[in-house]
Amino acid sequence: MEYSLTNRNYSKQYHLIVNAQYALLPNEIDLVLTMLTEIKKEDEDFKTYSFTKAELENKTNRKWDSIQLKNTVKGLMTKPLEIKIKENIQGKELNFWQIFNWFSSFKYRSDGIITCRFDADLKPYLLGIKERFVISDLRMMLLMKSSYSKRIYLLLKEYAKIGHREFELETIHNLLKTPKSHRDRFNKFKQSVLDRSMKDINKFTDLKIEYELLKRAKKIVRVKFIIRKNDTDLKAFIQIIRELHPNQDLHKYNERMIRCSDKGLLYWASTLEHLSKDNAKKAWEYLHENRKDLEFIKEGRRELEETLRRLGN
Repeated sequence: MEYSLTNRNYSKQYHLIVNAQYALLPNEIDLVLTMLTEIKKEDEDFKTYSFTKAELENKTNRKWDSIQLKNTVKGLMTKPLEIKIKENIQGKELNFWQIFNWFSSFKYRSDGIITCRFDADLKPYLLGIKERFVISDLRMMLLMKSSYSKRIYLLLKEYAKIGHREFELETIHNLLKTPKSHRDRFNKFKQSVLDRSMKDINKFTDLKIEYELLKRAKKIVRVKFIIRKNDTDLKAFIQIIRELHPNQDLHKYNERMIRCSDKGLLYWASTLEHLSKDNAKKAWEYLHENRKDLEFIKEGRRELEETLRRLGN
C-alpha cells in the first residue's frame, strides 16, 4: 500500500460546517484542516487516508510524537460539532440540530503509519458542494496559532464579498463555545478573541478586518466586522520579495543582514549560509512586521529625498 499526503493546500467546507458550534484546541483544528485538503472535488465518498507521521509533520510544519497525536485525536473525539438545520417537510418548516464527530476512526501504527477516515454523516457538508461554500488555504491557517483566529477567519471569509458581517454577542459566544470566563468578562473576550483574531487575520491571511461594538442601552450586544481584501498578508509579502528582490539586502535580523536567494530561501549576507527552517519562519515574520523599513524601501526614500533636494535647488 502507498502511504502519502497530497501537496494540496486548499479545502472547501459547506457554510453549515463553517457556522457550526464547536471549540477545538489549535493542534486539533490544524489536524482537521490538514485532512480536509485531502478531499478531492470529484470524490463521491470519503476515502480512508493512510500516510506517514513524517508526511504529516512536513505538511503541518510541526513535530507530532505518538502521545501528542493520540491526545489530539482523543480531544477531537470528545468535542463534536453541532449543526443547526432548517428543512421543509411536507410543506412545514422544521428546525433540527445534528451532532457529529469529525472522524469515524483514527489509527496510529508503531512504524509511524497513520490511517483515518471522516465521519460518513459529514458527506453532505464536505463532498460535492456547489454553492455556499468557504475555501481556505491551509498555509494561512497554520500560521495563526489561536483556534479562535482560525474560526473567525472562516466565519468572515464566507462574507468577504459582502464586506461585513454582524453577530449577536451571544451568537458568537455560542459558535465559538467560549468559556464562562470570556462570557462574564467582556474585556477578556475582547482581548483574547476579538483583538487576537484581528491581529492574526490581518497579519497572516488574505483578509483585512476591523470590528465595531454595537450597544443597546449602553450594553454591548453585537459585534460588526468590516472585511476587506488584504494586500499586505505574509504570504503575498514573501512572494513579492522572492520575485522582485532576490539577493538584495533586506533588513538586519539578530544583528546580521539577511537576503533572499534566487530559490526563495533566506540567507545571511555575510556568510551566504541559509537560515534554518525555524529561524527562516521567524525571520519572514520579522521582515513582514518591519516591511516599511526594508533596505530597498529606505534606499528609495533616500533617492526621492535627494531628487526633491536637487529640484529645490
